[in-house]
Amino acid sequence: MIIGIDVSAVPYGTGVSNYTLNLVRHLVKIDHSNQYKFFFSSRRLKLPREIQKLTKHQNVKIYSFHYPLKLLEFIWNRLRIFPIEYFIGQCDVFHTSDWTQPPTRKAKSITTVHDLVPFLFPQWSDPKIVSVHRRKMRLALKFCRHFICVSQKTRNDLLKTFPKLEPDRTSVIYEAAEDKYGKFNDNKKTIIQKQYGLNKYFLVQGTREPRKNLKRIIEAFIKYKNKNPKSKYELAITGKYGWGEDISSFKRPDIKILGYIPERNMVALHAAAVCLVYPSLYEGFGLPVVKSLKVKVPVITSVNSAMAEIAGSAALTVNPESVDEITLALEKITRDSSLRYRLIQSSRRVASKYSWDKTAKLTLAVYQTL
Repeated sequence: MIIGIDVSAVPYGTGVSNYTLNLVRHLVKIDHSNQYKFFFSSRRLKLPREIQKLTKHQNVKIYSFHYPLKLLEFIWNRLRIFPIEYFIGQCDVFHTSDWTQPPTRKAKSITTVHDLVPFLFPQWSDPKIVSVHRRKMRLALKFCRHFICVSQKTRNDLLKTFPKLEPDRTSVIYEAAEDKYGKFNDNKKTIIQKQYGLNKYFLVQGTREPRKNLKRIIEAFIKYKNKNPKSKYELAITGKYGWGEDISSFKRPDIKILGYIPERNMVALHAAAVCLVYPSLYEGFGLPVVKSLKVKVPVITSVNSAMAEIAGSAALTVNPESVDEITLALEKITRDSSLRYRLIQSSRRVASKYSWDKTAKLTLAVYQTL
């Protein structure tokens, strides 16, 4: 079988980037019998070194182009010209990105649904992004043989939003944290704290945009500090600015807005935290939750969307729209040592459910079925 996969998303540092990179890494790790053709195109960004390294596998070939993503979106999603085989040659299956849905001559198309934000909460996305995703999904519903959903919640949202989609064209295959999160060396905690000027801190991770609920998190933290004036805890907010009203107006020494953090430092930042505070308003999966569980750090997350599903018994769940509930969760995490112990013990069991090898094996099984 010849398997084509669009890896153009990898350089952008998003959740989709993380998914795509780790999926192809582990597919070629476990599968030596099928042929892989990776399609990459960007006008300005170079082919990622992590993808280039995969050519060490004899069954991998990379097709790299310099066409702008906007051009590909236009010719594939709107004009419906130039099948993917025109670029990479014959393939039996082609796994599309979240952005474009290229036509095919004979290849069976498959796509991954990461969330339904552009459809359920369009106000949380740039209107241009909403338009692109809606065009992409209209085509996917017509031409894709199968939809991989990254959580049961995402699958439920997909089937509810598009009731004509047959359930047997969908499956749930969870994402995972990278293997390095399960092999972390505790000695690096002190190093990373010194590097970013941190002591005891609550970690917040994610692109700074409205659905990450950052204003309520900050309000809850300030309320917690007002109720506990002797507390030395800090709030460390990581992630690049995305869009919408930013939080840079909060000028307090105990609120550290760290911005984008290189991936090589994220493991230690998760591991050294008192807990992860992740009461997002909506997520299709919630990868930061799994990252913290992997390094045995307690999690505060939302009772809604996929996050409670992913965290299971290893998290305190809150109503993300309630500042009081988030504040109370911070107090419980810092005061109740038996609760912390139970959450840490649960994290080991829950985290074991998620691995990229398992994700790759289940995805390969879908390819083979098609």
